[in-house]
Amino acid sequence: MAEKKTRIREKKQRTGKKHASLKIWEYYEVDGNTVKRKRKNCPRCGPGTILSEHKNRKYCGRCGYTDISKVATVEKPEEQKE
Repeated sequence: MAEKKTRIREKKQRTGKKHASLKIWEYYEVDGNTVKRKRKNCPRCGPGTILSEHKNRKYCGRCGYTDISKVATVEKPEEQKE
């Protein structure tokens, strides 16, 4: 039998975070005997496909639909007249 090969270099350690699984229970709200969806459904795909929420948009990962909401802008105060 052949001898077992020895490893010259050690294995690399994984860096970064591991992918977190989806928390489906955060997408729904229960009121008594009724269930209400917290997030908006995709208008193209229909009910059952939930849009993901980002800072400035809502996105459908299935069809690529993007709903861009207006970014809040800070208005400059007008100069006070004396």
